[in-house]
Amino acid sequence: MALNDLMNELQKNYFSMEPVMEGKIVQAVLALMDDKNSEVQNLAVRCLGPLVKQIKEDRILEVIDCLSQFATDSKNEELRSIASVGMKTVITEINYDKSYHVCNRIIPKLLHTIQNMDCPYEMQMDTLDILSEVLSRFGSLISTEQYTEIQSILVPLLYHSRAAVRKRASVAIGYLVVHINDDLFNQLFEYLMSGLRNKSNSNDKIRTLIQCSGVLSRYSTARLGKHLPALIKIIIEYTLGADEDDELREICLQAMESFILRCPTEISPFIDEIGTIALSMIKYDPNFAEEDDEESGEEMDEEEDNEEEEDDEYDDIVDYSDDDDDMSWKVRRSASKVLAAIIETRSDLLQQMYKTVAPVLISRFKEREESVRVDILQTFIILLRQTNVYGNNVENFTTRRYSLSAVTGDNDEFTDRDASSKEATDGSRQLLRNQVPKLCRALSKQLYTKSTQTRQIGFHLLHEIINVLHGGLADQIEQFIPVIEASLSNVDSDQHAASSSNLKIEILSLLRAFFHYHPSQFIYPSLGRFAPIVIQSTSDKFYKIKSEAFLVCIELIRAIRPIDSASSTVPEISEEYASFILQIYQITLEILNTNDADQEVKERSIMCLGITLAQASDILGNAQIQAWNVLLDRLRNEVTRLITVKTLTVIAQSPLVTGSEVQKYILTAIDEIALLLRKSNRPLRIASLECLAILLNRYGSFISTTSYTNLLKELKPLISDSDLHLLPLALNTVASILKANSDCVNDVKMFVLPILFQLIQSPLLQGAALDSLLSMFAAFAKASPNDYQSLINGLVNPLLEAKTSGVSAGGVAAVANKQAASTVAQIAAILAVNTNGTNRDNTIRQFQSYIKDFSKNDSIKYLSLLTIGEIGRRIDLTYFPDIHNDVMQLFSAQSEEVKFAAAFALGNICVGNIYKYLPMIVTHIKEQPKRRYLLLHALKEIITRYDHKKEQATSLNNAADEIWVLLLESSEDGQEEGTRTVVAECIGKLALTNPAKFLSQLENLLTSNSACVRATVATAIKYAVVDPAKDYDELLKPIMQKFINLLQDSDLNVRRLALVTINSAIHRKPYIVSGVLSQLIPLLYEETIIKEELIHTVEMGPFKHKVDDGLEIRKAAFECMYTLLSTCLNKIDIHAFLERVRSGLDDQHDIKMLVYLMLIRLAKVAPTAVAQKLDDLISPFKTTLDFKMRSNAVKQEVEKNQELIRAALRCIHSLSALSDSNASPRFEMFVFELKNGPLAEEYKLTVLEAESRENRNVEYMELS
Repeated sequence: MALNDLMNELQKNYFSMEPVMEGKIVQAVLALMDDKNSEVQNLAVRCLGPLVKQIKEDRILEVIDCLSQFATDSKNEELRSIASVGMKTVITEINYDKSYHVCNRIIPKLLHTIQNMDCPYEMQMDTLDILSEVLSRFGSLISTEQYTEIQSILVPLLYHSRAAVRKRASVAIGYLVVHINDDLFNQLFEYLMSGLRNKSNSNDKIRTLIQCSGVLSRYSTARLGKHLPALIKIIIEYTLGADEDDELREICLQAMESFILRCPTEISPFIDEIGTIALSMIKYDPNFAEEDDEESGEEMDEEEDNEEEEDDEYDDIVDYSDDDDDMSWKVRRSASKVLAAIIETRSDLLQQMYKTVAPVLISRFKEREESVRVDILQTFIILLRQTNVYGNNVENFTTRRYSLSAVTGDNDEFTDRDASSKEATDGSRQLLRNQVPKLCRALSKQLYTKSTQTRQIGFHLLHEIINVLHGGLADQIEQFIPVIEASLSNVDSDQHAASSSNLKIEILSLLRAFFHYHPSQFIYPSLGRFAPIVIQSTSDKFYKIKSEAFLVCIELIRAIRPIDSASSTVPEISEEYASFILQIYQITLEILNTNDADQEVKERSIMCLGITLAQASDILGNAQIQAWNVLLDRLRNEVTRLITVKTLTVIAQSPLVTGSEVQKYILTAIDEIALLLRKSNRPLRIASLECLAILLNRYGSFISTTSYTNLLKELKPLISDSDLHLLPLALNTVASILKANSDCVNDVKMFVLPILFQLIQSPLLQGAALDSLLSMFAAFAKASPNDYQSLINGLVNPLLEAKTSGVSAGGVAAVANKQAASTVAQIAAILAVNTNGTNRDNTIRQFQSYIKDFSKNDSIKYLSLLTIGEIGRRIDLTYFPDIHNDVMQLFSAQSEEVKFAAAFALGNICVGNIYKYLPMIVTHIKEQPKRRYLLLHALKEIITRYDHKKEQATSLNNAADEIWVLLLESSEDGQEEGTRTVVAECIGKLALTNPAKFLSQLENLLTSNSACVRATVATAIKYAVVDPAKDYDELLKPIMQKFINLLQDSDLNVRRLALVTINSAIHRKPYIVSGVLSQLIPLLYEETIIKEELIHTVEMGPFKHKVDDGLEIRKAAFECMYTLLSTCLNKIDIHAFLERVRSGLDDQHDIKMLVYLMLIRLAKVAPTAVAQKLDDLISPFKTTLDFKMRSNAVKQEVEKNQELIRAALRCIHSLSALSDSNASPRFEMFVFELKNGPLAEEYKLTVLEAESRENRNVEYMELS
């Protein structure tokens, strides 16, 4: 009890000890380690952990001395064992800042014990374990002399007579090589090589040396990689010449696996040879001989085999009589892992894998040893997953059924893949499809075995096939039906309940994917056998099986009656299939009417009920009334209301949901959902607004005025810029109300308009929120034409009356709230377009008078110009003959904002009537070079907007040649950079008016002698690339080929702009770049290197400041790399990519931020490759986290550094999920120290933030 109490006190943050008490407590705890009671001894050892954190360093040394004495007591074996555990505890828990003297004290004692030939071998093993702990935690504190001594003592132990000692010595050497210098490492490697070359060594010694080389690959990958060619040849030789030594073969294969995973680049020349060996060894079974020709005979007798299997489905296919001493299964298992390593690291060989590896794996599904069979199946699953990630010919899959993805929440697994790759090649997916029949025949025999594990992983493999091929089992599913029926119907005993439940869940998950991805005509033949067992599973005792079964029922209903949302016709249902839907309906209602159902089951049963109503309400008839009552009841329940709202959203979109009874329930639901808008649950409010938008559009004409009034009251608090996701949804709902019932105008004026007039002043009102606001005002203008003038006054007067605050650098009053002016201008234009001609003309004259009145301040002129421009873009203003001249007068204004607003207005007025105004603008560009910059801005507006009115396209095309020449002249040397940027945008967008003509000219200009022209054209092509139209993509491909030359341009700015354009192309249209990526990527990597010649020192008075002219181009290169991860992963050599990412961690702030994002992304898409490099990332992470700011650093510098530290911690947290104590021990220790160091609290907050974000994502995925 005393030790327990002491331990609890020691773990309290506020606990402290006086020096006198320290000594007494330490002595007392150490004395109890020799207690006669083993429980007391164990507590004393556990107490040492928190104790060494609280005591001073000299006391820790006392503990070390005492434990060392106990650990070398050869007479008392129990005390020695306890002391060894205590020593490990102390080493693990001691604070890093107190460890230097501890290392100096403990290492000599440990080495002395290891060298003592008289001590028992158990003592040596314990000592080696302790030494490994010391090297793991404090290896960086040890001197080179100590490293030399440790290595000289450990290396001879590789020849120790006992295997356990040799193994522990190898582990200790692994921790040692992390810290030793190259000379010591080379000595160690030569020692291993000389031992391996010595053919007189026993197989035991050879095994140890090979095992040690595998350890080196894990702990010092880079250094071993340099020597790998010599080492791998010897290991291959031993593998092939191992005669009957299966253990040696196993260790050789394990070493190869380690080399493949950790030295992927250096091992590349030997991959083919290693793969051949692994394929041979995976069939190595000297105790069972079979002929290759047997397979064809088995295929001929397939039907007979199936009949026998149905008679006794759980009998093993072949009866083997294993030899107890048979170790060949370990060789086959290791060979399987080697193949898995090759598959994981060599995505470029994927198609070759399907030709060479896949057939062998399929033939080995019949493996007699279960653990090996499971590994082989798992290896094939890895091949399938790599195909899913790197396969480059994704099919264009279109969902054939009425969508309920918003409710089912299976977007991550059943997302309809986009046909992102344009290459029409028979890739890895087609090769897989060709092998599916043979694979299914081989797998079906294994699924009839007694092994639950084999069946479970076998069904998982089938699931992966469906995910990769988006189907593929239509012709093969028949042979699996008997085992599926038997497995789902089987009731296991309690001791097998867990494994049986996992198997059932796996099978249900497979059926869900099968129903989802296969067209209905392929599902109907087996529906009569699948439906009963799925429906039966909804009554299973285990809630997870029940929950999964309801998800399958959802897909089953959609398969029975596939309703295409784009089609107006609804297919009929046969009576047999209708009975299945009725059974599902009855079971779902029974579940929802019970109070003790699990929450997950409730939610998914509500989802299932919703799909039943959406897909088959005509079959249910009057019986659906009960379902509507249940839904309304669940809508009022706090626990289930969110999923119910989402379910109602989908039901309301169904063409089958009609009738006065249903309408009554819908109207009640609208009132209930309106009340949910006041809840604090954000996902609930979002779902409610989305549901209301659909319900109002369909049933708006039936809703009462009172309901509308109440709804508008509930919407009022949501119309705020505090949540920009809720705001557009709320505004769209208001617009729907105005469209459905114009009588609600007064309520909108009362509850909504006052808030909107305040909201308009917000600088955050952009994007979707602004679009929704414009739609709402358009709806209001149509619903209440008489309120036009009051709306205009309410919008404009606050800005007219606003006093200008602040003075710009030139002494001109600054324009107040430019964003608000832009918003008001767009709203005013929308209102003007939707009113009568008199009101519109009065508004235009009013704003025209403002721009002519010199007494008006710049803010009013700015607003007036924007408004005239927005109106002019939408209607023809030629009946105001002088308006363009009035606008151009302001090109001479003092305010830059007013000048740009005038250019904007002129360009948009021209859009309203290109025929009249465009020639005038072109003439002015030629004749007024001083105004050219602003006129080019006006021209940019014209070119950007011209296609909005197609009848005017001809007018622009007629002047295109003249404009083209003007623009090219403006891109030449002597023009300001700002002018060339505007010109580039104009050229890029003008080129799209006649791509065949202009794009070829741009291609030729990429080789211009002028760097300014090359830079302008490179930027122009970016604007052509980002256009979503695909008509001219074939013309862009040869242009992207020319960008290879631009990336080798002598001008730094040209290379940077070329990278920016390539980044846009990779992001928007990766298929036009894919053909040149093999040439482009090496050049891209070259631009990520820090070039010293671009760094120079600038003197600023008494201070010197370093300027890196290459920073921007490196940043552009890293941004391009990040985009490659999203769109062209299958084109990247992930290991070379990681090398450049690693170099970015030593760069400047902006690049480090990008690299952290890339590492987080890489951890998800290429976890195996990243896990191999974790230890290499520690040093740059430490540099960032340990960076000390100057004492006189300004606030911005401090905040920037804090932002960098938070980003680094987020990245480390993401990477920690890949960490493994064997593969990346240093990273494990780094994370451990981080969690317990000065940044512990901040790391904890980072973890909580990440978990919260993941939970939100899961919530949106499952319930949104």
